[in-house]
Amino acid sequence: MIAATAIGISLFIASLILHLAMLRLAKKLSPPGLAPTGLRLTGGSLLALISHMMVAVVFAAGFAWAASLGLGGFAKEPAMSGMDYYYFALITVTTVGLGDIYPTDHLRVIAGIASLTGFVLISCTAQYVYKTMSQQED
Repeated sequence: MIAATAIGISLFIASLILHLAMLRLAKKLSPPGLAPTGLRLTGGSLLALISHMMVAVVFAAGFAWAASLGLGGFAKEPAMSGMDYYYFALITVTTVGLGDIYPTDHLRVIAGIASLTGFVLISCTAQYVYKTMSQQED
């Protein structure tokens, strides 16, 4: 469980750095006053979407790596493909958690950290969108 927790925390830190860098890029590419607000919001939202999808890739790679280390597996037949890892990471990071694929053993720890990471990053994105929209009103 210690290894799974360490991997999960590492994935959280990598995801946070990636997401904050993407939001900084969104702010830099479309600063207030230089781009129409609709374009700024659309461009920034697109970068945020890409960032969330990249975070899912980070966690998918982490799940695959942790599974290869024998920290657990996934209840899905016959076997997990790269797309299955990505799908599971995406529904977990977005906190949807459909339940058609679920982790076993210590991978459950990483899945929990992935959900918390998604919640934090979605909150950051919401703050960015709110701030961009409120600048439109000024």
